Amino acid sequence: MKEAAVAIVYPDQDTFDAHVTSVLELLPGTRAFPGCIEAHVGVSTERQEIAIFHIWESQQYLDDYLAWRADRGDLDARSKTMRREQSFSTFSIP
Repeated sequence: MKEAAVAIVYPDQDTFDAHVTSVLELLPGTRAFPGCIEAHVGVSTERQEIAIFHIWESQQYLDDYLAWRADRGDLDARSKTMRREQSFSTFSIP
C-alpha cells in the first residue's frame, strides 16, 4: 500500500528564508530516493510555515528514507532555529 507523509516546519522568523532554501535543496535527493513517487514543498510566507509532502510506494520505502535522512543529520540540521517542533504525519493511501 502506498504511504503519504506530511511535515510542517515552523522556522524562526529570522531563519525562515534559510529554511526554505535548505528544504528546496533536499528535494531532488528525496525525489531520487528509491520508492519515492512524488515530493513537493509548499511555502507560506504569511504564516512562516513550510509544508513538505511525499508519496511513497510503501511504508518500508518511507522508513528507509527517514532512516537515511536521520543518519545524514538532515532532520536535525535546522531544529535549533525552529520556533516549535515540526509536525509529522503519515497516511496510508488505499
